[in-house]
Amino acid sequence: MKTQSPGPLRARRTSALLLLTALTCLPGCKESDKGKEDAGPGGTDTTRADLLKATGACVEKTARQFLEASTALTGAVSRYSGQPDATTQAEARAAFHAAMDVWQVAEVMQVGPAAPRSAAGGAELRDNVYSWPLVSRCAVEEQVVSKSYETAGFPTSLVSRRGLYALEYLLFHEGEETACQSTSPIVAQGTWAALSPTERATRKRAYALAVAQDVNQRATQLVKAWAADQDNFANTLASAGSGNTVFPTSQAALNAVSDAMFYFEREGKDLKLARPLGMRECSTESCPEHFESQFANRSKANLRANVRGFRLLAEGCGEGYTGTGFDDVLVAAGAEALAQKLRERIVAAEATFATIEEEDLKQALAQDKPSVRALHDAFKGVTDVLKTELVTVLDLELPQSVEGDND
Repeated sequence: MKTQSPGPLRARRTSALLLLTALTCLPGCKESDKGKEDAGPGGTDTTRADLLKATGACVEKTARQFLEASTALTGAVSRYSGQPDATTQAEARAAFHAAMDVWQVAEVMQVGPAAPRSAAGGAELRDNVYSWPLVSRCAVEEQVVSKSYETAGFPTSLVSRRGLYALEYLLFHEGEETACQSTSPIVAQGTWAALSPTERATRKRAYALAVAQDVNQRATQLVKAWAADQDNFANTLASAGSGNTVFPTSQAALNAVSDAMFYFEREGKDLKLARPLGMRECSTESCPEHFESQFANRSKANLRANVRGFRLLAEGCGEGYTGTGFDDVLVAAGAEALAQKLRERIVAAEATFATIEEEDLKQALAQDKPSVRALHDAFKGVTDVLKTELVTVLDLELPQSVEGDND
């Protein structure tokens, strides 16, 4: 299993604490705020409670959508494995895209069961579904040779050997070469080269089915963790406060949701965009090998879905982003202008995708690098608000991973 870093020690931001006593909703509230204006003393707390309840419902809804998509994916991969042809291959690939579209929305919702074990209520389900950036093509290729996917211990093997990354490689990569170095047993002993193309393809399909089934099992676990008639973590989040062993205060629960949203900063802006652009951890002008999706060429689609996931939490999970979001809490705290700025910058980030004509970011980086840089800058516009003004006004804690990061 993936080893997680120790729980973060965070720096408190308290410079705008007085804003938290605001009791009324300023002009310009969203439709979802009607009724909150007359909440009386503690109105801000009521809005926070609404946000926690809405967030739990949103995460559960997204988890159910992913379970549905992963079930369809398992069926498609099973058909492809049993009767490989151009049609079943195309269906399996289409099902992968559909499942990943949903999962990339969920990436921004790593609260409770999906979060690392070091986090409050964390069960590490996310890494068992998709461990990027902790991935290894060589590790997957070594399993093709060893056939460890057939063993009873496969579900507890390293996450870099399982999950949606492994499945992407197994369904989309068609090359015969291996990424493993000479020190790998499959190269040193010649076992990769000894496999015929037909045998290698057969093993990849069988491996893909084992991975799809494992992902589907994790998706089932995630729904179980949130469902009201099962483990009901949605209630754990909504009932934060005295007597709650996971979230002893509503502020602790709000911090957990905020931490999840920082995926947009760390993985989104920094890893998925800045690294390929050559802005960090890259010794050349650009590093396209750092793009997230190297085999299915969906790095652009993944980021677009990340924006959607972020917006669902920031503005509301209902149709057209209605419902309670972080912007409502800002309004209740007397920061309507900041809520509006957050909304505008998220919309601007969404609109930037339309300026990238290429199907994927790797193509765009090669043919129109400024368009990819513009996307990075649009993400930065959102994260600048997130890690400065929003956390200050709501007295939230910065995750350790972004403390001192002035980018």
